[in-house]
Amino acid sequence: MLNRRKGLIGWLLGGKYNLEAYLFALHRITGIGLAIYLPMHIIVTSSRTFGPEAWKAAMSRVAEGPIVHFLEWLLVVGIAIHGLNGLRLIFTELGFFIGKPSKPVYPYKTSLDHQRILSGIVIVLAALFMIYSIIVFSPKII
Repeated sequence: MLNRRKGLIGWLLGGKYNLEAYLFALHRITGIGLAIYLPMHIIVTSSRTFGPEAWKAAMSRVAEGPIVHFLEWLLVVGIAIHGLNGLRLIFTELGFFIGKPSKPVYPYKTSLDHQRILSGIVIVLAALFMIYSIIVFSPKII
């Protein structure tokens, strides 16, 4: 009998190790990070409704410092990667960058050749955004 349970690695990568699988895993990881951040953000900002003292107490827990700025930078990078990869997935679902169907004649051509162009664009845009955000956040982190 075939064991189909692949654990966490199988959940992240699906058993295939190619560019799209790594983008899929990165999309899941950033999605989990954003899902963890959102309730924390709502709890901290909702403390404003309990008065100025509660707001000051909440802000004192989220004090300024290099670790906080690094986490903010990580959040910005996660949002950028998740958003850009989400746009790539939307374009793929709508049929852009897929290519036309062809006859299955050797050497086989697939639509992955067209999708990899879009994946490369997403990676380059994410890298440029990370470089820009490092420039913006570096005085605060150091």
